[in-house]
Amino acid sequence: MNLDQVTLEIRPRSAWEAVDLGLLMAKRWWLPMMKIWLLVSFPFFIFTLLIPDNWFWVGALFMWWLKPVLERPLLHILSHAVFNDLPDTRSTFKLFPSLALKQIFSSLTWRRLSPTRSMDLPVLQLEGLSGARRQDRLGVLHREDSSPASWMSFMGLALEIFLWVGIISFIWALIPREIDIEWANFFFDQESSNLHLLQLSIWYLALSLTAPFYVACGFALYLNRRIKLEAWDIDIAFRRIANKRSTAKILPSLLLTLALGLGMFATDAQRKAHADEQLPAVAESVETTEEYSGEAVIDKPLGEFTEIDRNQAHESIKAVLQQTEFSRKEMQRTLKFDEPEEDEETSTFWKKFFKFLANFEGFVAAASLLEILLWLAVLALIGFVFYRYRHWLAAQFVRIKPTPAPKAKPVTLFGMDVTRESLPEDISTNALKLLQAGDMRAALALLYRASLFHLVHSGVDIHDGHTERECAELMREYFAKNSAAQTRVAYFVALTREWQRLAYGHLLPTAEKAQYLCANWNSCWLQQSNNANAQGAAE
Repeated sequence: MNLDQVTLEIRPRSAWEAVDLGLLMAKRWWLPMMKIWLLVSFPFFIFTLLIPDNWFWVGALFMWWLKPVLERPLLHILSHAVFNDLPDTRSTFKLFPSLALKQIFSSLTWRRLSPTRSMDLPVLQLEGLSGARRQDRLGVLHREDSSPASWMSFMGLALEIFLWVGIISFIWALIPREIDIEWANFFFDQESSNLHLLQLSIWYLALSLTAPFYVACGFALYLNRRIKLEAWDIDIAFRRIANKRSTAKILPSLLLTLALGLGMFATDAQRKAHADEQLPAVAESVETTEEYSGEAVIDKPLGEFTEIDRNQAHESIKAVLQQTEFSRKEMQRTLKFDEPEEDEETSTFWKKFFKFLANFEGFVAAASLLEILLWLAVLALIGFVFYRYRHWLAAQFVRIKPTPAPKAKPVTLFGMDVTRESLPEDISTNALKLLQAGDMRAALALLYRASLFHLVHSGVDIHDGHTERECAELMREYFAKNSAAQTRVAYFVALTREWQRLAYGHLLPTAEKAQYLCANWNSCWLQQSNNANAQGAAE
């Protein structure tokens, strides 16, 4: 890395100013970056076009997921172009396999969704760090400027989606009205839409437009952190000073060399012109020194050294400071709210407190305390959940199936009361009395209500939503394996048929049929129930 060849202005910047620098970098070297992007990504795009139409979303996700690998040649171009060594497209394309295989598994798995991916890529590719060294390096870099990198990931994804939708909308706006295209099918109905290849191509175009800017902004944030940490601006300033001094030293030596060369040339020419002449003899001169009679150049001595007392020096300094030159006074008047007087102890406490905060003392302890409280809250929440749903959790690990809660018996069916309190003790006798009194409808209603009551309490699942026919079918299914209850089933089917004819068709049964139904109710229901109970007890 040669800082003398850098093509940027090296100085510490704010995070978002570094992002602006990245945009300018992408704009300056956009053409070579786009060339290498198309070369390395277009084969993968061709592969996505071979995916069936019903798996269109897989192709779009595949191209988006491969971005960390496809962006590495862009970073290679930027990292060399910044130091005035822009590589050509051919050499960068040859390096793509080696660049892509660096930690490719981790880059496409747990690191793929890292929000600071654009800022972390130079650590992997340029510094070649991995494992614990990489984590330590990222910890240093993320102390500042990591938040814009996260926002860049979010805004980059949003920009890709907006570009995709915007280009599709633009194409749709150019379609004449005479061509009937359903707008909803264009986006959502994948079975009837024939524009999968177009949609995938537009998605690839959106990725291509955003990739150079995303990589450049992340690299600019990385460079900004390196400039702050390693003081590149100070290094460059010292190098410039050294270069100026070296130039200043070389110039006099060059002038001296030139003067000596000219002098030797002039001497040699004079010797050739007066070669035959004899040099005159030089007379020896005796140096004579004359005494200087003027005033002495040096001041006269001030006298012997005397030690000055500290108090005396303090008073002298104080007297000098009290002179008019040092005693300038200025009066300023401002409006100020009256503040309550604070005692000395309270003022001292607040001074210590703000000094404590200013030095960031105790922030680590406060953070640790907050972390402990959060963990305690999490443990308390887990304990509450276990206690609140303890019965449900216990039921999940019990091998024996818990007995279902008994269902509530209906008290009304088809608008009729089917409770025990609404029925008399002897059903057949009361039904015969009603029949002899000429109220055949009340007699059949009593028989039907009593039959429904016994069915419900026998275990047949009947509710108010069933019809009379469904009640008969449920009874037939329930007593299908019980041969002793077939007489009861036949009786209930006959009673149901006569009740439907009377209730809905207003057709009265014959007197013999009504007499039979009223007289045989007790024998069909009570005696059959007693026999079934006795058979169950014997078993």
